[in-house]
Amino acid sequence: MKKVFLILLAVVLALSVGLIGCAGQQEEEEEEPGDRQVITLDFCTFWGPGDFQYKGDPDLYDGYTDMGFTAWMKAITAEVEANTPNDETGYTIEWNTSSAAPPDLWTGVLAGTYDVIASGPGYTSGIFDLWSGPQLAATLERPNAYAMSMAAQALYDEFGPAKAEFDASGVKVMHLWDTGPGYFLMTEGNAIDELADFAALTEPIRAPTTPSADTIEALGGTALKCPMSQALEEFAAGTISGIHTPTDTPVGFALGEYVRSGVFAPFSYQFVFMKVMCQDTWDDLPDEVQDVFDDVNAVWPEYYGKLRTWGEAFGLQYCFDEVEGFTMLDLPNEDPAEYAIWVAACEHLIVDWIGTDTNKQDVWDTYVDLDAEMAAAYGDWTPSTAPPSPPY
Repeated sequence: MKKVFLILLAVVLALSVGLIGCAGQQEEEEEEPGDRQVITLDFCTFWGPGDFQYKGDPDLYDGYTDMGFTAWMKAITAEVEANTPNDETGYTIEWNTSSAAPPDLWTGVLAGTYDVIASGPGYTSGIFDLWSGPQLAATLERPNAYAMSMAAQALYDEFGPAKAEFDASGVKVMHLWDTGPGYFLMTEGNAIDELADFAALTEPIRAPTTPSADTIEALGGTALKCPMSQALEEFAAGTISGIHTPTDTPVGFALGEYVRSGVFAPFSYQFVFMKVMCQDTWDDLPDEVQDVFDDVNAVWPEYYGKLRTWGEAFGLQYCFDEVEGFTMLDLPNEDPAEYAIWVAACEHLIVDWIGTDTNKQDVWDTYVDLDAEMAAAYGDWTPSTAPPSPPY
């Protein structure tokens, strides 16, 4: 009997321990949050991470980093986690990043190889025809990248035919922004002071886009349209005389090693950039995640516009501080009569582009108004020595 009692006691104790263990395990499981559903997105661009537009090398930018695209990805991730519940219906975004040449970016996002790309309509071989005109040299204000970015986004938001080109292309637009205004940064012995100097150059000027190449040729020079990777090789070989560009490039692309003078010609340069998502990727995102993208993207053109304006001021100051003997001619302020000659030399570009196309005339008229509106609102904005803070 005693043996039976001991056996029963052992069984009771074992069951008690098991029940306590199960209860403890259940309690722990209830205290732990549910696993979030991970959404992995592939982001690709041609910019290197050292440039402030992507992230920023702190050794190049006085200790500043996590700017540009990196700030955007971090904002999306943080806002998705903050705005979706912390249980089985919650989401988190994880990013894979890579780089590719501009033509491959566009074909890659259409094919779904990349979920999100940062590139430009000008890198798509004529798909966005209505966006070519606003990037031509023309009688526009173009005071800084901030005003230009706001004008580009407004054109997309407000002008139906320009938006329709994107809608028909098979991508979901995140937002737009701009680089500019225009400078000609020249190598030793190739300073430009007046229009006749373009024709006297013995080597071409690098053009990043077709509108840039058209501008260089309208001014009497020879253009070499090529990617920046080739331009760096041309600079090293001494086979180009300069570059048509904003002034961030001496730092972000190490052009400070080659350029020795510059001339500011704001009318001459504008490049519209786009951040777009594969349409299938967008359609697969949960509604609450789409809402986060929409909210963040709505304020990002302004941030990028300010960031570009800061980066271009930083690059120009770098030239004065680090490039021995560097000079800059502010043509519209120091020689407005000569500047007017340059503008007049390019007037035919927009006339030729419009031709008899009423859609092009409409987009141009709309953009002229937006350029003036945004220049009045944002053209006097001056960056501080620190980069602007991201809105999220």
